[in-house]
Amino acid sequence: MRIEYSKRQVWSKVMSYGQRMRGTIVLGIGNRLGGDDAAGICVVDMVNQRRHRARVRFAAEIMAIDAGTAPESYTSVIRQHQPDLLILVDAADMGLTPGALRIITPEKISILSFSTHHMPLSMFISYVEEFCGKVLLVGVQPEQTEISEHISKAVRKSVKKLAEAILEGRIAEIPLLG
Repeated sequence: MRIEYSKRQVWSKVMSYGQRMRGTIVLGIGNRLGGDDAAGICVVDMVNQRRHRARVRFAAEIMAIDAGTAPESYTSVIRQHQPDLLILVDAADMGLTPGALRIITPEKISILSFSTHHMPLSMFISYVEEFCGKVLLVGVQPEQTEISEHISKAVRKSVKKLAEAILEGRIAEIPLLG
């Protein structure tokens, strides 16, 4: 089961957070019909499900948004809330084993293959980083990106691990792409 929010529902949630969030925004990027390309969106689903089930407040406020293939549609949300941390999660062909997680530094973005986006991630990050304390891009190595509503077992296991790391404040445990 996944929780899906319309843009209107996301906006109403955004408005309830107040003027300065002082927490984390997670943008899951990808296509639900692209197999493992949905990795970022699955992380958002898992974060939202766990927060909903727990009904407790985590150490930091976390807003998790399914940005689909157009994260630039959420620049106004980012600008309004100016989070301490913006985490972008996307499938990226990094030449690693399926499901591998890596934090991708800005200088590595242009040499990697990401899923189809309306705007290059490097340009998006350059624009939003002035509104955030820190921006992290977490890549998930896909196994398959054929048309499918299902992600591979390796990627599913990794996105669960990543969602838990985000919720528990352990994002620093994800290694940098070398």
